[in-house]
Amino acid sequence: MRFRGLALVAVLTIGLAACPIEFRNPQSPTANPPISPQLSTQTAPGGAPATQTAPAPALRPAQTPTLDPAWGIPATGVMTGTYTIRRGDTLGGIAAAFDMDTADLQRLNGISNPGLIQPGQTLFILEAVSGNGPSVKLIPDSELVNGPAAAAFDAGAFIAAQPGYLKSFSETVDGVPMDGARIVARAAELASVNPRVLLALIEFSSGWLSDPAPAGGKLHYPLGNTKTGITTSLFLQLQWATARLNEGYYGWRLGTRLTVRLADGGRAFVGDRINAGTAALQNYLAATNLRGGWLTAASAPGFVATYQRLFGDPWQYDLGPPVPPGLAQPALALPWRAGETWFLTGGPHASWAAGTPWGAIDFASVNTWGCRELGDWVTAMAPGVVARSGLGDVAQSLDPSGDERIGWSVLYLHIGTLDRVARGTQLKTGDAIGHPSCEGGYALGAHVHVARKHNGEWLNAAGDLAFTIAGWRPVEGVEEYDGGLVRGAESREACECKEVDKNGLTAGP
Repeated sequence: MRFRGLALVAVLTIGLAACPIEFRNPQSPTANPPISPQLSTQTAPGGAPATQTAPAPALRPAQTPTLDPAWGIPATGVMTGTYTIRRGDTLGGIAAAFDMDTADLQRLNGISNPGLIQPGQTLFILEAVSGNGPSVKLIPDSELVNGPAAAAFDAGAFIAAQPGYLKSFSETVDGVPMDGARIVARAAELASVNPRVLLALIEFSSGWLSDPAPAGGKLHYPLGNTKTGITTSLFLQLQWATARLNEGYYGWRLGTRLTVRLADGGRAFVGDRINAGTAALQNYLAATNLRGGWLTAASAPGFVATYQRLFGDPWQYDLGPPVPPGLAQPALALPWRAGETWFLTGGPHASWAAGTPWGAIDFASVNTWGCRELGDWVTAMAPGVVARSGLGDVAQSLDPSGDERIGWSVLYLHIGTLDRVARGTQLKTGDAIGHPSCEGGYALGAHVHVARKHNGEWLNAAGDLAFTIAGWRPVEGVEEYDGGLVRGAESREACECKEVDKNGLTAGP
């Protein structure tokens, strides 16, 4: 639930760690007005897609967006977080890093002897939060996500028409050589972030669209992340950037992340009366700037001036928020063959990566043993067209357009190469998708990860718009991957086990 009276919530709890922070998302975003689909795809006989036409959305005239109602976001506060001690740390050094007094840190954690701390030990820390981002709307929600507003955009043609370095750049991603256009498209489709936004951020950060020979940090850090050692890798920089954008977007939509971390490690609150798309940009721009630079970049003109130079007024792409009121999920079946029993191995967790809602559920077959690709079949949860297939993931559009950016779509992750369904295939419920594997991301054993989007927006598994599968509704746990499924009086608990009565589910006819 969104925090409506943040003056009463002066202490926010998050986890601080070396890896990206995962935030608990208590419910699906509030429903919003509908979006009209912009793509129309006819499917030819035999399942092959016919020529796809993508008329551009009806653009709106330039406008000054109306600010949202005030949330009452404070200007100062204190955050309680955690820090995991690393080899070589001292209590005094940790206290200094978080601008705390060593004695206060000892008292907070009940430490009598500061010389006896151990690597791996978790400490509670306090962080001051001061100041706010600008109360200026930068971009509509429909232009931040990779939804209908992006469906007619040809990123490859746009990049080819620019004079900068990006059109000649290439690198190998997941073993596949890719040019700059394909890298941007891949990052956009995986994280479901609009490629126009990503291109504008690349230009704003490094000038790769206009400068044919960027040098120094602009060459090595195209999205401005200088801290992680991912130099010269556009794809890894984009992965980091999309995570920051999604953190801000879904954190605002769900009321779970209303602060930003600046490039120097300081904290500030986002602006009041903004929208999720703007919160996404404020979060990213904070991570690449000190406070003064952040306030400038997140104001008008700032970043928006770069966007306008490339694509015009962002509010011409305002198609309305991505989740319409009264939206009902189509019927979904368990993703394996009728009569088979599989196991719930992961409760609600990130749909894609850091920053996305807890929208995914994991299942494994009885034959799973490590990362050996299995002969078992993952099957379609509903009728629809395969919009994307490759590198471990299959995206199925449930919309007549056949485009995963429009209407409902389902992601099937960790689908092995062997027998994986081809793009453009028209599927019925129960048709074969492919075999569970460890492809397509980190996995300890062969399984399938399923998640949903609507108009490009990832959806929570639990909440008002629940990820109901054959009548089973997800329940979140305290931590990611915990929780379970309930159906009437029945319940199943997620665990890395194969116990029929605990986490087993049998697909019906």
